[in-house]
Amino acid sequence: MFSDFFTYGRVLWEAGHLHVTSGNMSVKKGSVIYVTRTGSSLAMLTARDIVPVNLDNDLRDKNASSETPVHRAIYRALPGIGAVVHSHPPYATALSFDMDEVRTIDSDSLFIPVIPVLKDCPYAEGSACVASGFPRTLDSHKVALVRGHGAFAVGDSLAQCAARLTMMENQCRLVFFRRLLERR
Repeated sequence: MFSDFFTYGRVLWEAGHLHVTSGNMSVKKGSVIYVTRTGSSLAMLTARDIVPVNLDNDLRDKNASSETPVHRAIYRALPGIGAVVHSHPPYATALSFDMDEVRTIDSDSLFIPVIPVLKDCPYAEGSACVASGFPRTLDSHKVALVRGHGAFAVGDSLAQCAARLTMMENQCRLVFFRRLLERR
């Protein structure tokens, strides 16, 4: 299981979704969530950077990502998912400042036709506002943005989440450039 953390942390780093200590990932196994350590670099994870926390309470959250309350809320609201990934893709994040949703325009829009933006949470990192409002969005959209803060994806695995995030960022890059061209 840890090897997937190492592999997909590196994938997101190489795709430009992160700075050295941004982003976080988790996998749910029964009543335990394995989440990346606060301040860890997804590009250079070790086994020490994966922290087991409880699904039902925050008693073991010390050293876990500051986004752990959001991960926990997502797992509680969507018990069928197995993984959650949060990244900071630059094009998607840039679009989130000015759009309430991103309507995609390429052939991958069959898979992700709309990317919703949670816009009502001031500075969102690990916030109760995101934890309460976001899980419902991710039930119908497997990837979504928090205004000015980045993206979350849910799926069966870290591989599926990373695929959704990289597809979403590619779609947002196209929308971003299309908007620039339309202004000419």
